[in-house]
Amino acid sequence: MYKKLIFLFLPLYLCSGSFFYSQITDWEIYNESNSLLPNNTVRCLLIDRTNELWIGTDNGLAHLSNGTWEIFNTSNSGLTDNYIRALAVDDNNTIWIGTTLGGMFKYDGSTWQMFSTFNSDIPDNFIRAITIDNNGNKWIGTVEGLAMFDDTNWQTWTIANSGIFSNNITSIGIDNQNNKYIGTINGGLIYIIDGILDNYTLLNAGVPDNSVATVQIDELGKPWYASPAQGLFTDTGNQTWLVQNSSNSGLVSNSLTTMIIDIDQNFYLGTYQNGLAIKSYNSVWNNYTTSNSEIPENHILSLAKDSNNYVWIGTYSKGLVRLLDGQLSLNQLENDQSLEFYPNPAQSIDQLKFSRILNQPTIQIFSTEGKLISSEEFQGKVSSASFPFLTKGNYIMKIQEGEKFENLHFVIY
Repeated sequence: MYKKLIFLFLPLYLCSGSFFYSQITDWEIYNESNSLLPNNTVRCLLIDRTNELWIGTDNGLAHLSNGTWEIFNTSNSGLTDNYIRALAVDDNNTIWIGTTLGGMFKYDGSTWQMFSTFNSDIPDNFIRAITIDNNGNKWIGTVEGLAMFDDTNWQTWTIANSGIFSNNITSIGIDNQNNKYIGTINGGLIYIIDGILDNYTLLNAGVPDNSVATVQIDELGKPWYASPAQGLFTDTGNQTWLVQNSSNSGLVSNSLTTMIIDIDQNFYLGTYQNGLAIKSYNSVWNNYTTSNSEIPENHILSLAKDSNNYVWIGTYSKGLVRLLDGQLSLNQLENDQSLEFYPNPAQSIDQLKFSRILNQPTIQIFSTEGKLISSEEFQGKVSSASFPFLTKGNYIMKIQEGEKFENLHFVIY
């Protein structure tokens, strides 16, 4: 029994030699002009236990829930500083907030509590990172050392009392065994494994970069590091480093600012000057910049992904961006022949022929909601492909050849 297949070639708009399919674009931008976002510099993002978004800016904290904004600042809350730098959420959905001058704040939805150098043993009031371990302990990275707070007692690690090589702590990753992987500025990595602290640097362990912007733990328990100068790297075991950078992968920039890894092993990487890079679980790279997408700025500061598959992107000066992951907004052909299928319409999807030969393509099938259905990397030259597993419905096919890719919208009925 044959399934009928119709390919809809979406209207194209010419812009500086590139083609864009506007129908499948799903970028949404929030800024001071069109929303209640308190500032266009978005330093940190957090998805809480109820899938609601918290936004740290240079002029206060914002909470976005089902389209409703709630703003917290020094004039209407317990905050004593509007410069928000770190966010974390505990099992009770209490929000922990790091600032540049006021220290750390705890907000449970009704009451505020401040932890600063004036009333606690926190090493400094400039908080870069907050991460909560499996026992509920708060691990805090400051510019003057690392701290752990168990809701009663404090423990601190500094150059003076522990032998770490830098007091400037940028990020803290914690795995399921409660091991800590900590990034610094100019001091390499700090590991606390089974309670034992070790330092790893370029000199003593060959770490690719002594500075780390973000540490994330993947679903396999492996730590990954986003570097401001050397791209993405991980410890494969015994301080053996796997590096992915602009010279050996699809990563467009080695200057990374932030990173998240989702449950499907997709990597989302913010860069200093080259926008957003996405590495899918099958190692296919996509890069979104101001020149090939609707992202408003190439300097990315923060990222988060919610359970609705929305990727939230904080920029340096252009506000907050929401992207539905899988909605492929870009089709940049750049003087190449546009791809078609034939026969069109087809009576069978068992063997479709392309109008030109494809060179080692990666072909992905998405639902129109952005869900990835299949992905296959082909070797050599390809002139046809089959998709017998598809049922009735609407689909988007993404075909990538190197840095070029095209999308086709089709319907099976």
